[in-house]
Formats: sequence, C-alpha cells, structure tokens
Amino acid sequence: MASKRNGRRRPSTRKERKQAIVWTAVAVLAVTAMVAIGNPWAADSTAPARSTAETSAARQGHDAKRGKTATKTGDDLDKQAAGMFTGDAYHIADEVRDLLNAPEDSNVDTLSNLLYRHGDKNLAEATELYDAIGSERDIATIRSLAREWYPKAMKAAIEDRREDLSSGLAGAQRAARSVERLGLAGTKGCGDLADAHSAAKRLIDSGSDDYDALTKAQQSITSAISGCASNLKGDDLTRVFGQPQGTTDGGAK
Repeated sequence: MASKRNGRRRPSTRKERKQAIVWTAVAVLAVTAMVAIGNPWAADSTAPARSTAETSAARQGHDAKRGKTATKTGDDLDKQAAGMFTGDAYHIADEVRDLLNAPEDSNVDTLSNLLYRHGDKNLAEATELYDAIGSERDIATIRSLAREWYPKAMKAAIEDRREDLSSGLAGAQRAARSVERLGLAGTKGCGDLADAHSAAKRLIDSGSDDYDALTKAQQSITSAISGCASNLKGDDLTRVFGQPQGTTDGGAK
C-alpha cells in the first residue's frame, strides 16, 4: 500500500527496525554464535606459563614464520607439518594456539570455533597434544603429536569451511539478483554481493581445498551481506533478503 510522503521521509517503524537488526545479525550469525562458546585457547591452557617477554618474542617469531608460509592445500599439509613446530614445548603451545585462534578479529569462525561447530572437539582443543605438554612429555613426543594434529585439523577445517561457504551460496545469489533487479547496486555494500558470490562459487565448483582462499571468500560474502543489509531499509530490505525468521509480518514481496 502506498503511503503519503509529503516531502518528508517516513520514520522507520518498530517492525522495520527489528528487521534491519535481524538481518544484520543473520549476516554474522556464524561468528557471534561461535564466539559464545568457551574458547580454551583465549586465556588458560595446560601449557606452562610464560613471561610477557617470552610470549612477545615467541609471537613475533611465529608471525614472521607464518608470513612466509601460508596454509597449504590438502595434499601438501603433511609435508608442511614436517617442517613446522621446531621450537620447544612453549613455542609449540603458542604456535598451535595461534593457529586455533586465526583468523583474529574476523567476521567468520576461527579455526577452533569452526572445528567445534562441526563436531571435531578433540581437534578444536588439540587435546592429545596439550595433554602431552601439560604432563611435560619429552619434546620429541610433543613435536610428533603437533605434526600429527596439524594436517588432521586443517583437512577437517577445509571440509568444514567449504560446507559453510556452499550452504550460503544460494541465499547470496538470490540477494545479488534482487539487488540488480531493484537497481540497488549503488547502495553501500550491496554492489559487492555479486562479486563475492561469484568468487565463492568458483571455489566451490572447483572443489577447492585451499583453506586460506575458502576463508577469504567466506569473509567477503559475509561482509557483503552484512554491509548491504545494514544499509537497506523497510521494503527494500525484505525484497532483497526475504522475511527474516522470527518476524510474522506478511509484508511486501
């Protein structure tokens, strides 16, 4: 039903504000839901405590090393692991913790949360490895366990990330087509939807096992959906993304 505007913009209704909030949340629901799960690597662990100076120095070394060596694809992970975790138990504990907490400050699950959500609790916690570190097993055993854990965790994470990305493609495609049809590509964030969807679809169609590429694609598509949803109002929001779950209004299609 058309409404009178009288030269002034109609204030958003409570229902429309609720829809905007719901859709912005939908775009990042995977992240916010998983962050709520207790992450054992955020603070305490069974690894021995280190001084601030030791931790800072170790982290700088890890960052430099990770900058030179990106995560390999599935078939290369065992070879990559053979050259990793060369430090002492402290360094190995920190290196694994860094891996589990990556990507930091992101709009998608960290490695640990991704594994948790898909039911791989032991891999998400590196249970056997941290038990060995906590019980002060010899360094050869600890290093061996770390090199066994890494390819297992990353191969599982590749499947999990690919599954998550694939499950969101249909909705992203519908939204991108709606944006184009309604002439909303100029709305901030909405113009990125089509490219984000296309890039993600190429990875899924090719059966990519590149964890970093899959993660980046999921970040891009999540950012595009969130950005677009937060800048659409009222009927445009519903036309692009549909009626969000939790609302009962039978508004415009």
